[in-house]
Amino acid sequence: MSMNPEYYALRFEMGKNDSEIWLAMLSEWPFESFHEEDKVVTGYIQLHDIREDMMHFITERESLFYVDFEMNKVPDKNWNEVWESSFNPVAVEDYCYIMAVFHEAPKKHFKHNVIISPKMAFGTGHHATTYMMLKAMEGINFENKRVLDYGCGTGILSVVAAMEGATEIVGVDIQPEAIENSYEHATLNHVTPVCTFIEGDLSKAGSHPFDIILANINTRIIIASFDQLKSLLNDGGIILLSGIMSDQMPEIEKGLGFSGSPLGVRGEPLGARGKVEIQQRDDWMQITLSTL
Repeated sequence: MSMNPEYYALRFEMGKNDSEIWLAMLSEWPFESFHEEDKVVTGYIQLHDIREDMMHFITERESLFYVDFEMNKVPDKNWNEVWESSFNPVAVEDYCYIMAVFHEAPKKHFKHNVIISPKMAFGTGHHATTYMMLKAMEGINFENKRVLDYGCGTGILSVVAAMEGATEIVGVDIQPEAIENSYEHATLNHVTPVCTFIEGDLSKAGSHPFDIILANINTRIIIASFDQLKSLLNDGGIILLSGIMSDQMPEIEKGLGFSGSPLGVRGEPLGARGKVEIQQRDDWMQITLSTL
């Protein structure tokens, strides 16, 4: 008989500290989701993912990035209630409306209505990085394209790519819960036939090239995997990147090789290799690299 996973909630009192910075730092660790409300950041994580080095990382940053924190077990019976009570629909301008099964359909017309099961708050469109990735996707032709969703999380980007006409989407993520959630969302939105989700790192994506690569992860992984991502891209392909904080842009520009591109200028030349398009929301950046 299988047992339900055991979850813990780490609740951080932020005081006057920047919650976005702390969220970015926490996202380097295997939290499944985050919730932010009234200067309190709560991270949800399975018991088996709570490691000594992670707890050391957290405790040594107390007073520098947050005021205080507590850790409590999340009762199994309240797990879904936690998300349902805190999840609100998200509208990405007129392009995409993200809602749960218990929400009423929007009165306003959107190109895509995406239904999700609110088990995670990170990767649902509430966070600036997911919002910008979806906004960037609006201007890209996915028709008959092969797409890689690197760090697929909740699978929302994959679902929208399928709705846009992509014929094959491969999503990879190191968290088994992300794969389960991605398949659930693909099923809810009737795009399962074109979606494949695989647990593991980038090596699980195979060697067959992609037309479009979506990577909403973090600066460290983007820089470390960028050469491999480029090797997986077809000629004339497009890479969308996010999970980057604004003060990390010099590091990204150096690591990716487009130093000197002014922020906020769409269509800035990227040498002889193509162009870079950059957008910002709050303290987060999204980069689109095309014709590499």
